[in-house]
Amino acid sequence: MQQTIVLQFLSVLFIIQDGVRAKDPTPSIRYESGNEGILPNDQEYYKDDGVLVLNPTNNLQNENEAAIAQYREYLDNSIWKILSDLPNTHKKKRRHALREVLEVLTGVSLSVSPLGESLGKIKGQQAELVSKLKHQEEWKFWAAAKVQKVGQSTEGLRTAEAVSITEEFNSRYVLRLRNCVGQFLWAQIRLNLDLKKSIDGLQMPTRQVIEATERCPSIKPKKCQKGVRRATVDLQNAPQNLHSLWIESNQLEDIQKQSNQCLDKTLKEYFEERTEIERQLEDIIKEYHESETPTGK
Repeated sequence: MQQTIVLQFLSVLFIIQDGVRAKDPTPSIRYESGNEGILPNDQEYYKDDGVLVLNPTNNLQNENEAAIAQYREYLDNSIWKILSDLPNTHKKKRRHALREVLEVLTGVSLSVSPLGESLGKIKGQQAELVSKLKHQEEWKFWAAAKVQKVGQSTEGLRTAEAVSITEEFNSRYVLRLRNCVGQFLWAQIRLNLDLKKSIDGLQMPTRQVIEATERCPSIKPKKCQKGVRRATVDLQNAPQNLHSLWIESNQLEDIQKQSNQCLDKTLKEYFEERTEIERQLEDIIKEYHESETPTGK
C-alpha cells in the first residue's frame, strides 16, 4: 500500500514537473508588433533549483541512511554487551545461547554495513548529477537574452519567431535530460522502498532477540536457550535479504553512472547545436535589416 501511494505521488510529480523543474522564461516574454520583448520580472524563474523531482527520493534515501546507521549502532552495542557478558556466563546452555545470538547479530551487522556504504556512494554521485541538471538554468537565461536581442533588433516584429526557435530547442534538450535520469530515478525509488521495508521489518525481530538475551541471566539455562532460538528464527534470512539489497544498490550505482554519462553527452550536443541556433537567430536579424534597407536607384 505504501509503495503504491509513493509511486503514484512520484509519477504525478514526474509528469507535472516534466522530469525536472525547468521553467523556460521565453513563453513569458511579451512580444507584440512594435516592442522589443520584455523579460519576466517573476523571481520564481530565478530561484528554481532545477531538480525538484529528485527531492522525494533523496529524502527517502537520507532517511534510510540514518535508519541503517541507527540500526547498526543498536546491533553493535548489543554485540559488545554479549561479548562482555560471555566471560562471566558459566552455564553451558546459557553460554551456547549467547553465542548463537552473537552469530546471528554479527551476520546481520556485517550484511547491513555495505548497504550504508553503497548509499553513501550514490549520494556522492548525486551532486554531480544535480549540477548537470542545473545547466537548464543557464539555458533559460541564454534563451531570454537571445529573444530580447532579436526583439530589439527587429522592433519586435520577429520576436515570436525567436521565441519559437529557442523554446523548441531548449524543450527538446530538457526532455533528453529527463530521459537520462528517468531509469535511475525509478530504480532509486524501488531500492529505497524495498530498503525501508526491510529495515523497518528487522526492528521488532532484532529487539525480541536482544530482549530474550537480556532475560537469560534471570531464568533457567534451558529456558534461556529455547527463548533465544525461538527469537532468532525471524532473523535467519536477514543476511541473505540484505545482501540482495546490496546487489540492487550496486546496480543502482551503475545506472547512476550511466545517467551521468548520458547527461554529459546531451550537454555536449546541446552546446554544439546551440551554435547553429545562434546563427539562425543572427540570420533573422540580418534578414530583417536587409528587408528594411532602401534599395538604390
